[in-house]
Amino acid sequence: MSSSRPGLRLTACLLNISEARRKYIVENVAKAALLEKNGQKHHEVSVLNIFSDQDYNRSVITIAASVEELGNSILAACVEAFRSIDMEVQEGIHPCLGAVDLIPIYPLSGVRVEECGAVARRFHVWEPVSLKHGLVSHAHRNLPEKD
Repeated sequence: MSSSRPGLRLTACLLNISEARRKYIVENVAKAALLEKNGQKHHEVSVLNIFSDQDYNRSVITIAASVEELGNSILAACVEAFRSIDMEVQEGIHPCLGAVDLIPIYPLSGVRVEECGAVARRFHVWEPVSLKHGLVSHAHRNLPEKD
């Protein structure tokens, strides 16, 4: 992803998932973030880093994308995490609330924090109904008020 392109407004998400010991699952979640709905690689989305802690059995996947595309990438990664991570057998020393524990979203370039808040609020809607699916999003906490 080239940040030299004029007008590209970049954001990042440090997606926290409750898996680190099965590398193929972590990689599949990261790959899901990179693909468009048609299965082709999205050119404005990158996975910058994957940090996995074996003791905690938790990984943080850093996804960078245009503010317009980040939500779709996060959603695709979350769906893959829900499909792949069985919370009935998940073990680790870090307390986890679900297959996806945390969805923090940050502005990188040309984006206001309020715009990141709007993306985060999209996932906040899931919280009351999705605990049974293993999602808890804290992305909406401490957000600026809506514009």
